[in-house]
Amino acid sequence: KIREELDCYAAFLKMCVDYKKEIGYGAQFCVEPKPREPTAHQYDYDAQTVIGFLKTYGLDKDFKLNIEPNHTTLAGHEYEHDLRMASAYGMLGSIDCNAGQPYLGWDTDEFPSDPRRALLCMLV
Repeated sequence: KIREELDCYAAFLKMCVDYKKEIGYGAQFCVEPKPREPTAHQYDYDAQTVIGFLKTYGLDKDFKLNIEPNHTTLAGHEYEHDLRMASAYGMLGSIDCNAGQPYLGWDTDEFPSDPRRALLCMLV
């Protein structure tokens, strides 16, 4: 069942790419890893999971990642982890740099308030 769901998701994304080409849309498509949103089980859990998915389905040339560091902490990684992963694989498309409260278990979209973490993101 899981493979079928992933196959369907990939087919949908491929349809988006085909339509983008058909209408001459030049913008970059991005996928945002979102652990625990809207449910605890997500196929787009973190940057590595999304990169693996895109490469498996041959979508890595058409999509990059929009990284939200707060989502990275919800996945159990350090704040800048997904930025580093996406950048290392040439898949960093954009950054939605916000923070949150990891103990809550969901995204609160707060302004970054930790200068050290913000600096580590800027260094990527």
